[in-house]
Amino acid sequence: MRRCAAALLLATAVLGAPVRAQERPEGPLARTLAPLFKGRTWRYATWGALVVSLTRGDTLLSYHADRRFVPASNAKLFTTAAALHYLGPDFEFVTVLLAGGPVRDSTLYGDLVLYGTGDPTFGLDTAALAPFADSVVLAGIKRVNGDLVGDASFLGTELAGPGWSPDNLDQWFAAPPSALGAAENVVEITVEPGEERGDPASVTMDPPNDYFTIHSTVTTGRPRSRTRIGLRRGPPSTEITLSGSISSWRRAWRTWVVVREPAVFAARLLRSLLAARGVTVAGTTRSATDDAPGRGHRLLAWARGGGTDGEPLPGTIAVRRSESLGDLVQMINHRSDNRSAELVFRSIGRTVAGAGTFASGARAVTQFLTDTVGIAPSNFTVSDGSGLSILDQATPRSLVQLLAYERTAPEAEVFWRSLPVAGDGLQGRMEDTPAEGRLRAKTGTLKNASALAGYVSAADGEELVFSIMVNDVWRIQRARRVQDEIGARLAEFSR
Repeated sequence: MRRCAAALLLATAVLGAPVRAQERPEGPLARTLAPLFKGRTWRYATWGALVVSLTRGDTLLSYHADRRFVPASNAKLFTTAAALHYLGPDFEFVTVLLAGGPVRDSTLYGDLVLYGTGDPTFGLDTAALAPFADSVVLAGIKRVNGDLVGDASFLGTELAGPGWSPDNLDQWFAAPPSALGAAENVVEITVEPGEERGDPASVTMDPPNDYFTIHSTVTTGRPRSRTRIGLRRGPPSTEITLSGSISSWRRAWRTWVVVREPAVFAARLLRSLLAARGVTVAGTTRSATDDAPGRGHRLLAWARGGGTDGEPLPGTIAVRRSESLGDLVQMINHRSDNRSAELVFRSIGRTVAGAGTFASGARAVTQFLTDTVGIAPSNFTVSDGSGLSILDQATPRSLVQLLAYERTAPEAEVFWRSLPVAGDGLQGRMEDTPAEGRLRAKTGTLKNASALAGYVSAADGEELVFSIMVNDVWRIQRARRVQDEIGARLAEFSR
């Protein structure tokens, strides 16, 4: 009887009443926490918070709990929960190297195709490409008469989400989420001074590549001179011009440039590895824009079925499987990795709705949140998987409802582990406070938005679930300090 009553209380606390204005915090913690939302610092900011006891089912704090906020990376909670629901924690992505024709006398008569399905780990660095180059050699291929093709068509051609700020598109954290890429689709450029004043500066790229061409007129300046280096890109986008000077006392100057054709970039890196192994490619290096008939469907079945039916496709030279989705979800929520979140988001769309687009991913995640979790559609808007979009919306109640659902969902333990712990992975936050080791949460940050949502064990062992959001804030660091103070006080809470 008590369990039924507690469940009813929890449902009431999480689902709440119809949306209404709420200018004053409510609940037992309102008196102690309300002052944190007040003051001249927050004159133009809007706060929202909801704290619910999963143990007793009652609401401890409610403030603008039904107001819609830009959730920033708290949107990854929606994405990762939906991914575990639809794909399962054991799901693996595959990347395949295919021979597009027969092999005779050490020559491939056709294209060599590197086909990606959105494996987030494949594109983290260039090491994953080396086994594919080795496999070509082991297959006895010394010459490719066709082209080297980077095929990212499995998830379509969209490389930026709806509502992404144009100012962010050349930033490393908004690197294109392509089904095939390498080195996180970012190249680091390093400039180092020469030995003497007036000497040309040295310029290197990591990873080394022939995708970008760099023209540099940067010279070495006086020891006490100021380093002034300008970067101009394109056209075309693969042409980089550096100008200015670097102090002879400075060890290095670094910047990052985003790859705008990830599939071509990955294919060119593979081509370089093949050349180092004595394999010649006669044709060009290009990308594929149209998914070959049946290829994506069959690879998807291969990924879901564990590869028990033999080769995934005719002409397969090599196959790479990703870590399990359960491990990938943990990586996404710990690192708050935008590119990986978007790849998983669009893979959900490909699996559920048949298309690897942002729109299909949004429909699938929305369906999960409404039909499975039971969140009212008015409480959220899903536009992308990472939270980079300013079109994303969520109420504190919607996040608390999702977190409450995930404590009893089939994938509960995997989702629980995916959230970083205060004092151990939560970006150094709440260390040496009562929350250390007892609070698990996902952070979220955009230019004028900050969010924190997760679970905390109170002083008497009571399990609390919370969401704290603020929009239109000028000083993100101060907002984080408020969120951290609330987290610490929740860890101290006792009836």
